[in-house]
Amino acid sequence: MDDPYCPNYNICKLVNEIGFTGDESQRDKYISEYCKANNTKWDSCKRLIVKYTLNFCPDFVLPDTPLSTGEIIDKFDGENLN
Repeated sequence: MDDPYCPNYNICKLVNEIGFTGDESQRDKYISEYCKANNTKWDSCKRLIVKYTLNFCPDFVLPDTPLSTGEIIDKFDGENLN
């Protein structure tokens, strides 16, 4: 039987930090549509994709972030130059 939760569920800040998205209804929507989607949306969750690619996920990345992984790296690097 498939696990109904994303493999990153237990450590993802989106799931585990209240206020992470700033909007609890949006957070609940992400959790329902991505995190508990029985693998139907995990492959399109940008947080999971970036986690697998970089071995971490910057906080500004949400499941439906339109940026590519390269653009996310550039943005993260730009924010951390200071």
